[in-house]
Amino acid sequence: MTLPRSVSILLLCAGVVACDGSAEYNHHPGGDEPDPPSTSDSVKPAPARFSCDANAVPADLPFPRLSRTQLMNSLRFAIARALPNEADALWAKLTPTLAQYPVDRRTPAPGDLKGGFSRLDQSIQQTQVDVMYDLGKAVAQELTSTDARRNALLGSCASDSQTTNDRACLETFIRGWGSRVLRYPLPPAEVTAFADVAGTTPVDRAAVADVITTLLNSPWFLYRVEHGTTAGQPVSPLSAFELAAKLSYQFWQAPPDDALWASAVDGSLLTESGFNAQLDRMMKSPQLRSSLDEFISEWLRLEELPSLVALRNDPVYQAFVGAEMPTDAARTAMFEDVQLSAWNTLVSGGSVSDFLHDRRSYTADPFLAAIYGVPVWDGTGPAPLIPSQNRSGLLTRPALLATGTASTRPIHKGYLVRNALLCQQVGAPPPNASDRPPAPTENMTTRQVVSQLTSGGSCGGCHNNTINPPGFVLEGFDALGRERDVERLYDKQGRQTATPSVDTSADVWLYDSEQRVISNAAELSRMIDDSQLFQSCVAQHYFRFAHARVESTSRDGCLLSELEAVARSGAPMADLLKTVAQHPTFKQRSFQ
Repeated sequence: MTLPRSVSILLLCAGVVACDGSAEYNHHPGGDEPDPPSTSDSVKPAPARFSCDANAVPADLPFPRLSRTQLMNSLRFAIARALPNEADALWAKLTPTLAQYPVDRRTPAPGDLKGGFSRLDQSIQQTQVDVMYDLGKAVAQELTSTDARRNALLGSCASDSQTTNDRACLETFIRGWGSRVLRYPLPPAEVTAFADVAGTTPVDRAAVADVITTLLNSPWFLYRVEHGTTAGQPVSPLSAFELAAKLSYQFWQAPPDDALWASAVDGSLLTESGFNAQLDRMMKSPQLRSSLDEFISEWLRLEELPSLVALRNDPVYQAFVGAEMPTDAARTAMFEDVQLSAWNTLVSGGSVSDFLHDRRSYTADPFLAAIYGVPVWDGTGPAPLIPSQNRSGLLTRPALLATGTASTRPIHKGYLVRNALLCQQVGAPPPNASDRPPAPTENMTTRQVVSQLTSGGSCGGCHNNTINPPGFVLEGFDALGRERDVERLYDKQGRQTATPSVDTSADVWLYDSEQRVISNAAELSRMIDDSQLFQSCVAQHYFRFAHARVESTSRDGCLLSELEAVARSGAPMADLLKTVAQHPTFKQRSFQ
């Protein structure tokens, strides 16, 4: 059985490798919330983790495959350019076929037990090849299903009485639509090769469908093909069209729009001012949200939040939840609350630290709004400020606290803080470790049960010093993310047996000799922020997301150190994203 949202006692014996690692900006996304509370004994910033070797040459992916999201966006783009007035209806009709394309597999980075980004799945399976052919064929058949649709694609030359212009009619379509779909201007020889697929009946609907199917199964459609502009060189500048595609898929997860394409056509994208103008435009576009949402969701592993209704018939869960059972909509709202916190931080000029401390609610869901004690937010105007000072920001958002059960899972939360937020690795569990997460009993709290199971023997060192303390500090919130100062215990029939006080104090070690006894989430957030390990960790994760691979600290150190410096400086979060594109390696292709 798969255990939801738990790094169970599989983590009992684990070694930790800590990440090595001031604000010039002072911005709050909402504009009027107070500064985060400071501890009486602030943690010193950790040493920077990354350093630059100017002689090192970063590696590039040999043949970057579009992620599933990017591929679906590319297909939608192709349909919209072909038949803009019917695009939505066609997309809906094709949904069952689109759903057959395999989901990208997320593999944890070496040394991590969980996480990873779907962009890092660069494998190609036979299933993908087969389904992509079916998808290309299905799209082609829909685009040419009637004479009217074919005529909309090719123009009046496809239906006039002359046949001598049929070949030129098809080639014009390939040169226009095909170039935008494949993301580079097709040279005459390639236009001819694609047109030859139609044989002797260039404007016949079935023949045109064959051409479209071939275009949509071209490597240029399925991959980001980068040859560069200087053949035979170990490192080559990208062409304007290769750069446009790289920018667009990085930040929008879709092909270049008309403005970006035009800047490639006229060559302005290759100038510093033209490139920066396009980059700034992309940073301000709502299309950026797709990329940011995916990064935030996969970095913080939001999908690990299980259904909040799966145990709705369990008497203990019913008693724990109370009068109003959450819905699947509440679970979705918890995801969106975190994503919108990141988005509003970015568009308002906030920093990585501001995201960590953001105390606003971004939900229109009544159940989640009630947990926060605020009115629902309609998406306009300032989001409501959460009144409780115990809500310290990211660490106390229900998406990171809820479990879908009546148990809080402090081991899971401790691991999430260590691994996802601090980039500290926790080693593999022993083979005889239990896979059942600890749960409270009729007379023992969650903390007592976890401590009893993990504090002794060879496992005590890791759990006592590393995994458990951050999780225990967050015990001031229950398994739905509601604040609490007592833990309600139940028997198997859901009858309440006791209400002991919750102990949230813990001796939290961060790195080296930086260790403090703290007792609430606000203090934990401040410790994490002061250490700047969080900022270094965000930089490391964003590198992986942006480059679709795990970093090499030796070869990628220059960009990593720049990302780390931006994240630690308190600069706007958008600057962190832009740093990837502004680094010299973004505009070139390495063949070494």
